[in-house]
Amino acid sequence: MNINKPLLAVLIVGILVSIYVTYVHYYPGALVCGSGNIINCESVITSQYSVILHVPLAVWSLTWFILALVPFSYFKNRLGVVSDIWFLGGIGGMMYSIVAQYLLLRICIWCLSLDALIALSIIFYFRKRV
Repeated sequence: MNINKPLLAVLIVGILVSIYVTYVHYYPGALVCGSGNIINCESVITSQYSVILHVPLAVWSLTWFILALVPFSYFKNRLGVVSDIWFLGGIGGMMYSIVAQYLLLRICIWCLSLDALIALSIIFYFRKRV
């Protein structure tokens, strides 16, 4: 196998959290999160910033994690720079999520956890790559 265990674990957790956030996007009643003034996952997950090109941000996140896990992690020796660019592209998704939460003046714990999982994935990927 051509993937390290920490990266594998983080990508799997990222897929699971992305599936949950995607589900919650369509069924907000299933949300497990604080609904205070600042920490308010529902207002972030259902905001105008939570959809890009008619696709929920959580689905984009799920796609990123799946593609990072399956083809890029297992076959990165053949893909080389393509997988490097894919992992670095995750930074754009993280930044979008963080800026959206800033603009909304709300924090989504689930969204921040996805951002942290993407950051860890990038760190673990490049740490092994070096």
